[in-house]
Amino acid sequence: MKLKRLYWARAGIKAIVCIVFCLFTISCSSNKIAFPIPGQSESANKNIYIEYLSIADIYFDLEKYDKAETYYKAAMTNKDIYWTAYYKLARCYVYQSKWAEAQSVYEEILKRDPDNSALKSNMAYIYAMNGNTNQSCLLYEQLINDFPEQSEYLENYICVLLAAEKKEEAEASYIKLKEKFPDSKRIQEFDSQFVKEEETPAEEESEEEQITTAQ
Repeated sequence: MKLKRLYWARAGIKAIVCIVFCLFTISCSSNKIAFPIPGQSESANKNIYIEYLSIADIYFDLEKYDKAETYYKAAMTNKDIYWTAYYKLARCYVYQSKWAEAQSVYEEILKRDPDNSALKSNMAYIYAMNGNTNQSCLLYEQLINDFPEQSEYLENYICVLLAAEKKEEAEASYIKLKEKFPDSKRIQEFDSQFVKEEETPAEEESEEEQITTAQ
């Protein structure tokens, strides 16, 4: 698997070199991203920005998110691929843990597509990571209401409630999860948050009985 990853990484780098070489011929400077020459045909200009997008995707796959970010921003100059590049830029922010930047982009994208459940789920996660637990909870509540058969929304909601130290609400949702999704793999993880505390008094009582018996 390591050899396979190395092969594709090298292939990706070669692809970048080839694309950059082609763009270099219209570059104003060897250390800057090339921009279209004034008067160049519209179709040629668009192809250049598509190449920027392709370079960004390669860098993203190579986990070089800072470089991918630069090229996604360059691709956004073209209005035809603006939103595609903008969404992919948001992913770069997420993978770099730039939560404030990611939140700003996702909020704008969500305004254009407010009924997109995948975007809402991502937004809820970003809110939580950025410390906006109340906003995260509101989005997860909407998702749970709209998609009651999706266990992951309820699971993530419990995680955010615990992070916000809303223990009672988290426990109520935990009980709901056990009843509605008994096969959820997250139940065992949550058990340590709730069941352990419930068992402690019983364990203490058992120890007291042992001491009394011994006397």
